[in-house]
Amino acid sequence: MTWTHAVFGPSHAGYVGAVLTDGSEPAPVYLDPGSGADFRETREVWAYTGHGNRPAAAGARACCACGWRGPTLPLSGAEHADTGTETDPRLGAEPFYEDWLAHTEAVEQQTVPLPRALDELLEQLDNQLTTLAMDAPAAALKAVDAVDRLVQHVGRLAARTVEADTPEQLEALGIALGVAPKEAGARVTHYRLGL
Repeated sequence: MTWTHAVFGPSHAGYVGAVLTDGSEPAPVYLDPGSGADFRETREVWAYTGHGNRPAAAGARACCACGWRGPTLPLSGAEHADTGTETDPRLGAEPFYEDWLAHTEAVEQQTVPLPRALDELLEQLDNQLTTLAMDAPAAALKAVDAVDRLVQHVGRLAARTVEADTPEQLEALGIALGVAPKEAGARVTHYRLGL
């Protein structure tokens, strides 16, 4: 099971990761779906059972795609002995999810704040468009089209104005947006080119 933040997307995707007895993280496990060449890679704790070529997890912790790691909680042998499926109910994800959520809240605190009036306006726009979608869907589509044109115009202007040409600038922009530098660069390129 992985968690994705609505604002930060894959830059801060979270999961319950495995920890070995020496405190290190094991190499990824590649899962064979049974046929074809599409293998799935995972670092989630449920995959580290000690069966086959997989090491056994001694602990688990919340992990984030950005590299952040939460505190390790030990796994007892009984707790993990027969795991190996993504849906194993014995590995309660709640404490790990709470750790990851606290991490994403800390990331949010580092992002550039929106002016309060704009934040309130966006909330009003969301409420009005949602209501309009239920009451008059054609009018809502027309309004969404107008908002999309506005987003493209302002996005292009901001992308052409922002300093995002060096790795250091992309790092700073990534922190301001709460995403990885690569994602920040992709966002700038998307709006600069009007994609």
